[in-house]
Amino acid sequence: SDAFKFRIELKDKPCTRRGILATISAIMDSLGLIAPVVLVGKQILQEICYGKGWDEPIDGEVLANWERWRSQLPLRKQLDITRKFKRLHFGRIVTAQLHNMSDASQTGYGQCSYLRLVDENCRIHCSLVLGKARVAPLRSVTIPRLTAATVSGRVANVLK
Repeated sequence: SDAFKFRIELKDKPCTRRGILATISAIMDSLGLIAPVVLVGKQILQEICYGKGWDEPIDGEVLANWERWRSQLPLRKQLDITRKFKRLHFGRIVTAQLHNMSDASQTGYGQCSYLRLVDENCRIHCSLVLGKARVAPLRSVTIPRLTAATVSGRVANVLK
């Protein structure tokens, strides 16, 4: 099939800051199709960044969260995202619009861009083009949604 698939092969890494960073960095997702999943791993890493050394083992609730997240990663291989923006047997395209959405919370922010197509029979088809997710900075950001909207605007300019 002409689709994006994710093959995540986890290597045994120690449960340290260095091992967690290596695991997260090994996930290749340049289009951000599984950005919300990777964001959770990055949030776990951020949680230990200012309390642990690079090779100190993690423990407690952080370790439980990490093990739960890591154990669910292989489930992503079931994900199948078609590469085509226009589905089969879709009519002649009358309009094409790029929709950008963003949101933020205290722990992270993200954006996604969708292509919305309308054919001559007024049928609508939407497909994910790109996504981004980032952990929120530890220092207080006055308006996190503004940061998310800025990222969304930059992505929209790149896609145009």
